[in-house]
Amino acid sequence: MIESAKKNMFGQMSSAGDDLGPLPPVGRTGKAGAAPGAPASLMRRCAAVAIDLPLAVAAILGPLLLLDPVLEVLSITGDDARTVWRISAFVWLAVFVLVYSPVCVSRWGGTLGKRVLAIEVVRASDGARLGYGSAVARHVINLVVNAVPVLLIGNMSAISLSPNRQGMQDKAVGSSVIHRR
Repeated sequence: MIESAKKNMFGQMSSAGDDLGPLPPVGRTGKAGAAPGAPASLMRRCAAVAIDLPLAVAAILGPLLLLDPVLEVLSITGDDARTVWRISAFVWLAVFVLVYSPVCVSRWGGTLGKRVLAIEVVRASDGARLGYGSAVARHVINLVVNAVPVLLIGNMSAISLSPNRQGMQDKAVGSSVIHRR
């Protein structure tokens, strides 16, 4: 038997030359915070979503709930009221999807949730802000990925396991989510 052979944790013999090395650390690495420019963790990104989601629900539903009294004042009832409400809901949702996240990301580097948690969306190539078109594409891809469970699991795995922590939406537009401070 070769002298350099060692028993691994399962009691099997292996030679020292074919070892792939230690696994990377999982979870906290002992650092109190990440350095500016370091990829943001999945937990920090999820916390940002937890801040943004109630704001989005309120911003979308608030105006639509105010639409009911307006329709009553204008004496629009029945099928006409339902039609106006549905069209208004579709238009308002489309406006919100095309404005809130894309404008915040392209102008300030992130939504309110990202800014509170000191993370920022930047171009992976040079660290500059995304343009509006790239921010819209990133946001729409993110919405689709989060709506399909298999894609969501794959995306969370990609963010957790890749060294640069890019999700599918980031890889598609060449962006990265990093720590600001």
